[in-house]
Amino acid sequence: MKIIIFGGCGFIGKNLSKYLKNLYEIIVVDKYIDKLFLKENKIRFYQYDFENIDKLREIIDLEKPEYIINLISYVTSIRELGLFPKMLNTNLDILLKIYEVTKELENLELVMQFGSGEEYGNIQAPFNEKMKEEPVSPYAIAKLITTNTALMLNKNYDYPICIIRPSNLFGKYQSKDKFIPYVLEKLKNNQEILTTFGEQKRDFICIDDFVYIIKELLEKNSLIKGEVINVGSGISISLKAIILNSKEKLNSKSEIRFGAIPYRENEMMDFCLDISKLESILNRKLKLEWLEKIIEE
Repeated sequence: MKIIIFGGCGFIGKNLSKYLKNLYEIIVVDKYIDKLFLKENKIRFYQYDFENIDKLREIIDLEKPEYIINLISYVTSIRELGLFPKMLNTNLDILLKIYEVTKELENLELVMQFGSGEEYGNIQAPFNEKMKEEPVSPYAIAKLITTNTALMLNKNYDYPICIIRPSNLFGKYQSKDKFIPYVLEKLKNNQEILTTFGEQKRDFICIDDFVYIIKELLEKNSLIKGEVINVGSGISISLKAIILNSKEKLNSKSEIRFGAIPYRENEMMDFCLDISKLESILNRKLKLEWLEKIIEE
């Protein structure tokens, strides 16, 4: 079985390709290629920027994958409306190009499109897949439009696609400017941390747990076509508790200045995914405690 991972040189992509290469033939397609990582892991790749659809068609016609995982996205926490066209282009336009070149691929089993838990917006947690979304950022709106387009492709054209909505992830290969790597770096160097009051709660999941669940979902592909599936821990903990627990475990002397930074407007104060649908698909209860795993990074 062959899997093409679009965006395979990003944080999730590297972890997925490294894990799945022992089970499938993996091909990475990305605009930015980490040749050292790919060669060390003996993973084939194409460098491609998604501008020329004919080049994409050539790749698909040559490789004929059974599975496609689309991780490509323009991710930012900045809520600047001017970024919306670029976000929509990166998310929706790329999905439509993938559809166009794979819609007649006879051996295609599943396209796994990655959305975001942020699509739910500032509503009552925990979020389940049947809730009406109320996104509060251009990024989340772009993701939701792409999700609804994917569902339309499945319903109208029987296109074998599912949507994964991850919670917040952490682990190897993650960018140092993300919350957990940033906090750990400061704590390990006994540096001051400026933060909000930290009352907002977040559902995190360790990348190692996440990629294993994705592997299981690929094996259940017949059950998930046309479905939106939350993939998180189902456990939300305040950012303040995360920082203080990590500080204690690391014996850090960092000064934590809670309240030094204001909350964002319309801040999501409790982000937690309901994972009961995921557990039903996998036919098992998930125990994904993650707080103590943070300092292992």
